[in-house]
Amino acid sequence: MSRRKEAAAIFGTHGPADAATTIAASRTVGTDLEANPIVRSLLEISEPATVIVMCGCVAVAAGMWPTAADAIDAPPAAAAVVAGTGAIVAAINLWVSI
Repeated sequence: MSRRKEAAAIFGTHGPADAATTIAASRTVGTDLEANPIVRSLLEISEPATVIVMCGCVAVAAGMWPTAADAIDAPPAAAAVVAGTGAIVAAINLWVSI
C-alpha cells in the first residue's frame, strides 16, 4: 500500500469517523464523559466546530505520515495499527451512542 493510501486510512478513521461518532456519543450521554478536555470544550461550543477542529488536526498529522513513516522506514503494518486504532475508537463511540 502506498504511503498516501496509508495516510488516507489514518485520516478517515481518526478524522471524520471519530468526529461523527464522538458527536453521536455526546448526544446520547452528554459531553461530561468525553475523555479529551479539548474535544469536550469543542462539543460545548458547537458540533461543527468539533468536526472542523478534529478533522483539521488529523489532516495535518495524516499529511505528515508519508514523510514520517519513510524517515523511520515504518512497515505498512504500522499504518494499519494506527488506522485500526482509530476504527476501534469510532466503534466504541458508536456503541456508546446506541
